[in-house]
Amino acid sequence: MKPDHPSKEDELQQREADLKQREINVRMRELESEIEVANPSKPKAQSKHTLSFKRLPKVVQFGLLVLGVIMAIRLLNVLAGVFILLAIGWVGYKLFLERD
Repeated sequence: MKPDHPSKEDELQQREADLKQREINVRMRELESEIEVANPSKPKAQSKHTLSFKRLPKVVQFGLLVLGVIMAIRLLNVLAGVFILLAIGWVGYKLFLERD
């Protein structure tokens, strides 16, 4: 046999041991992340408003959502009215007051 043969075999065994160690480390990290997801040590950063909103009963949440939509529609209605008045005023200015 060649004198290099035992050193190559030792090198392959060393590489195999390193690979096994890396696989063990990767699996440990995966298990740690699964444990962290299942049992978080700290609650994620959420504001008090979202936490308190989620604690409300579903009927109250729905009522607040409907109220918010109604208020948004009314606000957009007012803004549309203001825009229409501005458009009418601009057209009136262009037709009657601006000189050619």
